[in-house]
Amino acid sequence: MSSTEEELAGQWMNPSDVSTILFVLGGDIVQKAFTQGSGKFYVPVCFSFGCAAYAFIGLVGIIGDGRLLSPPDYACKVINLESGYLRESKNFVLGRLLRDMEAIENRKPSVEDDDDYPLRISVFHATFNDRGMTEFSWSRIHLIGLAVTILQFILAVIPVIVNGSWNVILITATGTALVQWIGNLPQWRAEKLPNRQKSSQIYALTSGNGSRDIMVILGYGRCLDLEGLATMPSPRDGRPWEKFIRLSRPRAAYDNGMTRRNTLKRKTKRTTVWPFQGVPIGFMITQATFIVTCVLWLLLLINVSASTALPETWCLLGVGALGMFQNAWLAAAEMAPELRNLPLNLVEVIKGHKVMDVIMDFHETYKCGKPLREEFFPGKLRAEETPRGIFKSEDQLGLISERMFMES
Repeated sequence: MSSTEEELAGQWMNPSDVSTILFVLGGDIVQKAFTQGSGKFYVPVCFSFGCAAYAFIGLVGIIGDGRLLSPPDYACKVINLESGYLRESKNFVLGRLLRDMEAIENRKPSVEDDDDYPLRISVFHATFNDRGMTEFSWSRIHLIGLAVTILQFILAVIPVIVNGSWNVILITATGTALVQWIGNLPQWRAEKLPNRQKSSQIYALTSGNGSRDIMVILGYGRCLDLEGLATMPSPRDGRPWEKFIRLSRPRAAYDNGMTRRNTLKRKTKRTTVWPFQGVPIGFMITQATFIVTCVLWLLLLINVSASTALPETWCLLGVGALGMFQNAWLAAAEMAPELRNLPLNLVEVIKGHKVMDVIMDFHETYKCGKPLREEFFPGKLRAEETPRGIFKSEDQLGLISERMFMES
């Protein structure tokens, strides 16, 4: 047998450098997994060595803009159809809400070959949310995460049974504890939910001009404030913490130095402990947690290099691989709106052969289509773009278009 064959045989028998494989999944994917799964006391993010990389990504974020949530990965604009105001979403949750709605609607069976549409407006109305302002619901992602974690511990126990080595079980248990510690930080919920959660506004979510899908939500006093969520301030500010009873306090009707009545009911508690003076207590907890966990992850990685005997290396590789696949799936998984604390019921889907026809049909029913027309037709309409072919000149087009979209 040649030296190359011997080296390959030895490597496959007992891998010597598993750390290279275990760090395939980067910290950015783990960050998305935390963003998707956080909110309950059990977080379905499983231990993988990408979590160690994420600890330092999170530390940089905390030192920088102060945010934990992953940056948005799907373009989304929030339009208030009553006021006409448009906001570019800077929130991961809203982009995923729109992405998942489009995916769910696309999987529904089509009728009469209506897949070839230029624009689809899906109208929903918000339903009652029986959870608290900072509570999320259990779902299948938690069951899957728990099942994968159990499999990881089963693999980690094998070296203990075979040769009495407990290093792999120590690494797995410690890594799982660190993952749960980070995932239970209240800042995740502070960033994923707005302070106002009983909005009566009518919102439209869309990727913008050229998109084939618009998601319209009728608030009815049961909707999250999507405008506030789209431009959520940094947790360095006190606003995101005001919905937590333990991290805020009732405030007086008037605040010193304010020239107008303060309508918010609570005020964030701030620490007086050095070196966090003036920082919201919730944000201080996040800062302290990431400083400590970064050190603990470094110490844990030292133990990884000590696992060189058979079957430790294969078991450690299996534990890390299970965590990588679970976290990668969780980072990309579709989630129903109710899992984002926004339960919705589909009212109707409006389609047509022209974009203007669809917007006109929507406006005739709900009397709030003007902001959509301005988004999808920002310039002057040409005669050939005349909706329903009833306009003869540009002047007539402007007059009738203005009349059609006049406030009801």
